[in-house]
Amino acid sequence: MANYRTRLYQFENELSRDIIDNKRLRKLVFSGCPSEKSVRSNCWKVLLNYLPLETKEWEESLDRQRKAYHQFVEEMILKPGTKKYDNNRTDVTLEDHPLNPNPDSQWSQFFRDNEMLLQIDKDCRRLCPDLSFFQSATPYPCKELVNSDLMIETLRRRVEQTVLKSQNVCKNRSGITITDFKKNKKTIDDYVVLAEGEEAHWEVVERILFIYVKLNPGQGYVQGMNEIIGPIYYTFASDSNPDCQAHAEADSFWCFTNLMSEIRDNFIKHLDDTVCGIGE
Repeated sequence: MANYRTRLYQFENELSRDIIDNKRLRKLVFSGCPSEKSVRSNCWKVLLNYLPLETKEWEESLDRQRKAYHQFVEEMILKPGTKKYDNNRTDVTLEDHPLNPNPDSQWSQFFRDNEMLLQIDKDCRRLCPDLSFFQSATPYPCKELVNSDLMIETLRRRVEQTVLKSQNVCKNRSGITITDFKKNKKTIDDYVVLAEGEEAHWEVVERILFIYVKLNPGQGYVQGMNEIIGPIYYTFASDSNPDCQAHAEADSFWCFTNLMSEIRDNFIKHLDDTVCGIGE
């Protein structure tokens, strides 16, 4: 216990400096990082180049990047058939509709996004199945998305509307038509259904990955990215500091983006479905 308190003091002392010594911090983290007093969260944010080394710039940097992320959410997760005019959403179905042949229309983009979203949704739903954390409700849901009064739908609802159930239709010996629905695999109906206005932690991870892929269309989504973002989000969302929990989504997005800039060569889309995979 004495050694732990000593290490905790060393971390607090390093993080309280006006200018953090990056090499010294890396050396401390190499042997383990305590989770008390937001030490682990702050260390990860610094080492992933999310927070600057000058601690006096932290507040301004966090505020700027968190606002930028929320702007991404507002601009990229919109319900097709609506546009925003003076902070109000207006129906524009006459000029844009699901059968619009224009490849630049909102609906065309919506259908392309759904193909990628289905894979992200599948991976995020089964993220860390040994932990109940990701299936539980987050105390800080995205208010703009869970508010039923706004014309915006969650990504989970988009997937539920896209996936169709299949049935086997046949006739018995009496000539009566019967339908048989067999579930061989776990479907979206098998997961915990949260109350209206709530969203699970895995939905937050799904939204982070969706926005990342939208901002990086050249790379796209590759299976395994969910395993990278999972520990980052878990660390921030389970922090003892309420402010860190409240902004875990935005902070995780930027840390994940910075990390992917270093390891993106290991996530090549055209190798995702090959025999050798992306690890070769």
